Amino acid sequence: MRHTFLKLVCLIFCYFNVSAVFAISYPLPAPNTSLVGQKQYALTHYGESVIQMAEQHDVGFNALKNANPHLNLNRRFLADEIVQIPTQHLLPDTSQKGIIINLPEMRLYYFAPDTHQLFTFPIGIGKIGNTIPLVKTVVTRKTEHPFWIPPKSIRDYNLNEFGIELPTVMPAGPDNPLGPYAIYMRLPTYLIHSTIYPESVGKRASFGCIRMFESDIKELYPLMKKGIPVFIIDMPLKFGWQEDRLYMEKYPSLSERKQNNATHLSQVIHQIVLKTQHQATLVDWQGVSYIAAENDGMPHEIGKLIPTKQNAQNWQFIK
Repeated sequence: MRHTFLKLVCLIFCYFNVSAVFAISYPLPAPNTSLVGQKQYALTHYGESVIQMAEQHDVGFNALKNANPHLNLNRRFLADEIVQIPTQHLLPDTSQKGIIINLPEMRLYYFAPDTHQLFTFPIGIGKIGNTIPLVKTVVTRKTEHPFWIPPKSIRDYNLNEFGIELPTVMPAGPDNPLGPYAIYMRLPTYLIHSTIYPESVGKRASFGCIRMFESDIKELYPLMKKGIPVFIIDMPLKFGWQEDRLYMEKYPSLSERKQNNATHLSQVIHQIVLKTQHQATLVDWQGVSYIAAENDGMPHEIGKLIPTKQNAQNWQFIK
């Protein structure tokens, strides 16, 4: 009975949110507005694959996995499984201009000044040991149907691991891993490009390049111009205000940076204290502890501003 009720709720929710399913852009947020998108749920079809669901809702494999730890995503879905779709995001707490690539989140944000729109897309990133550097760079050019010059390290890897001898130059075509679109940066050998392996979006699968669904980069490509800034960041923990509510969103740290204690609970608490030190805020510390451990990549409300001086005094007393 409970499962039937949940399916009914999910059907109603999906019906009224169908227009948001494919949303990849939002109006540029107002000051003190950090939350974009909305939570969604979907019912699966029998035999549907994870990659089909990911592409339909424009999320990566990692996002679906983190948001649905109870599901086995290494198989095709059964009929009418309820899947939480992580299509709500806190904006990274950094400069809101140009392209921001948040590696632990495996998501790209583009703040488009000409259209006053925010675009956001899931991405695939480099394998352990092949992570793109954390730098500020710029877009230098873009190309449709690019040819690919595989670095020697990739040619050696394919030869040693798979017995495949790659050409020194691979022309455009269905076998070219760059796909039909490539965006180049002032960062040699690292590109933002489409991929012929859509299942790798939301995974650590490349040799450092940023992979995108072809449908996504098709939207981003026309907006790209020489000189657009690109910020590559490592931000597994995000906080943001939405009116008088404080939200928190946390992702698993990159494996090679797990010794970075910024995501340890003591440091999470320290960051919240800094975030709220100038405004009286009631914080759900038990919820903070749970979210810090779950790493589900979803925004969660963890605090609320106390509206009046009198209330602030009362809350201080209660605390």
